[in-house]
Amino acid sequence: MSRLVKVDERDLKILRYLLDDASESTSTIARELDIPRTTVQERIRKMRDAGVIRKFTVLLDYGLLNRGVCAFVLVSFMPGTGYSQKDVAEQIGKIAGVEEVHLIAGEWDILLKVRASSIEDIGKLIIERIRSIPGVAKTLTCTVFQSVKEAPGI
Repeated sequence: MSRLVKVDERDLKILRYLLDDASESTSTIARELDIPRTTVQERIRKMRDAGVIRKFTVLLDYGLLNRGVCAFVLVSFMPGTGYSQKDVAEQIGKIAGVEEVHLIAGEWDILLKVRASSIEDIGKLIIERIRSIPGVAKTLTCTVFQSVKEAPGI
């Protein structure tokens, strides 16, 4: 069972700043938030140690990387194949182009976020790779027209 970690308003300010641009130095964050640099460093260290901050990453411009087409795919799980729903989700997660895999409740069992260079490549990814996995009964694809917000936030 996961434990809740106490995060105060000062920690939240640091987290919001890091979510906006994690490449900034602790000195810059300290100056912008009017907090001593050593305090910022220590709070970041404590949040990393506690698991609140799991890693630092980058936000990409997928269009410039020729992966500008995004879709969400709902997957229906077919029991009786010898694989669990989680096994199927983990297999899907190993496929290049699959960015996110979520086990969900409701009419569908798994939600995916996928990216490719074209609608045709999204189709190949789904038809040739995802639907060929034992335990995948059917899929429903929702193509993204425009992303208004993708970055995480608090």
